[in-house]
Amino acid sequence: MPFPDPTYDDGWTTSFANIKCYDSLHVNAVINQIDGYNNERTKRVGVPTLFGTNFQAVSVGEKLKVDPVTGVKGGYSDVLGTPSQGLAEELDFVDQSLGRMVRELQKERLYDSTLIIISAKHGQSPIDISKRRGIGGGQPAATIGAAEAFDISDDGSLIWLTDPSLVGGVVATLSKPQNQLALGIQEIFAGASLRNKWNSAGDDPRTPDIVLKVNTGVIFTGGSKIAEHGGLNEDDVHTALLVSLAGLEPGKVHAAVSNQQVAPTIVKALGIDPGELQAVQREQIPVLPFLFSGTIPSQEHPF
Repeated sequence: MPFPDPTYDDGWTTSFANIKCYDSLHVNAVINQIDGYNNERTKRVGVPTLFGTNFQAVSVGEKLKVDPVTGVKGGYSDVLGTPSQGLAEELDFVDQSLGRMVRELQKERLYDSTLIIISAKHGQSPIDISKRRGIGGGQPAATIGAAEAFDISDDGSLIWLTDPSLVGGVVATLSKPQNQLALGIQEIFAGASLRNKWNSAGDDPRTPDIVLKVNTGVIFTGGSKIAEHGGLNEDDVHTALLVSLAGLEPGKVHAAVSNQQVAPTIVKALGIDPGELQAVQREQIPVLPFLFSGTIPSQEHPF
C-alpha cells in the first residue's frame, strides 16, 4: 500500500486511502507479533501474552466530508446511521483487517486460547449531518478571554482556567443567553455539578475546571469536517463492544457496560487480580459481566 501524499495536511487523515495505509502498518505489526517476530519482522522475539492495536479508518470515514483524491463522500447518509460510500469502505477495511489477524491466530494455533476484545473508545457526533453546526473563531476561548489557560474543544469543551477561583465569573459569562446561543451550550458542568461526575479539579489536575455539553451537531471547527468526538451526546457515548473467545456461548448483553471495564477484564483473563489496579481500587470498576461465567443472557431475556 503506498504511503500518503504529504500535500494533504498531515498526509494521513485527509484521505480514505491514506488512513488505511496508516492502519495497515499497525495490522502488519500485530501479524508479525502473532508469528513470534518483532514489529518489523527482523528478528524472532516470541509471541507476546498481550497485544493489540488501534484503527483510525472509521473515525476518518465519519469525519471527512469528501476525499480530495477520489471525490467519494464520507460520514453517514441518513439519521439512521447508514454509512456513506467512503465510511462503508473504511468499515470494510477494518473488518478485513480483523479477519487477517484472526486467520493468523488460527494458522499459528493461538486462536482457541486468545481472548479478543473489539471496542470503540468513542463515537462521533453528529450522525445526522443536517444538524452539523461548525463554530470557529477560536471559541470558546474568545468568549472567556484571559481567564482561560487551556481548552480542548471538539464536540464539547474541556476548559482549564488560570486560577480555579475564576470559575464563578467564567460560568456567569458562559451562562449569558447570547453566549449560550453562540456556543451552542446545552449544559455547563462546574463546581459541585462537575464533582458529581468526575474527580475534583482541585484534587486532580487532569480534570478541567469547566465542561461544556453542547447541542447535538455543534462542533468547534472552522474547517470542513462533518463530525467530531469528545463530547457527551448520545452519538459520542454509545459505542460497540465485542468480546470473542473460543467456547464462549454467543449472546447479546443488554446491561450497560463501560470501556473502563476492559482493562480489569484483561487483567483477570491473564490470571491476575483486577483489584491490584489502582484505578479499580479508587473507582470500583468491575470486570465485564458474564464473561468468566461462560453464560450470556439471551436477547429474549435482556437485563
